[in-house]
Amino acid sequence: MGIAHSSKAGLVLILMLAVVGGCNGDSGPQPIDETVDACASCNMSVSDGPFAAELVQKDGEVLKFDDIGCLAGYLRKNDTDGAAYVRDFHSKEWLRADEAFFAESDLHTPMDSGIIAFREANRLQEFIRKENGAKETTWGEILRHARDEEAKH
Repeated sequence: MGIAHSSKAGLVLILMLAVVGGCNGDSGPQPIDETVDACASCNMSVSDGPFAAELVQKDGEVLKFDDIGCLAGYLRKNDTDGAAYVRDFHSKEWLRADEAFFAESDLHTPMDSGIIAFREANRLQEFIRKENGAKETTWGEILRHARDEEAKH
């Protein structure tokens, strides 16, 4: 077995990993185009701001939302698999919703959910100290609250 054979085997392994990695459907969040993107829940325009959210479905389709509350409401109404993304309030970087820190607040968001996401717990605590009435919550609590609201209607 020579170096050329080992190199070919390594190349084949890299190609197989790339194919498997590319087939999981999660291409990650996509850029917001304010001229065409509409919320998959309320059909309002999606702003390229800190309140946008996305759902990357297993088939690769990306659904966009103008408010984290709209994403939670969509997940409550639709049985779908995929990865939910939200934006850090300060940097607007995309975060997986299940890894973010959240606050419920009186801050005006596009659909008035008041839900804000943070990458870091210390930034969340700083926000809560400054915003009167803001409180910490979790992605699981947000989804449970969305289900409870649906049950009321």
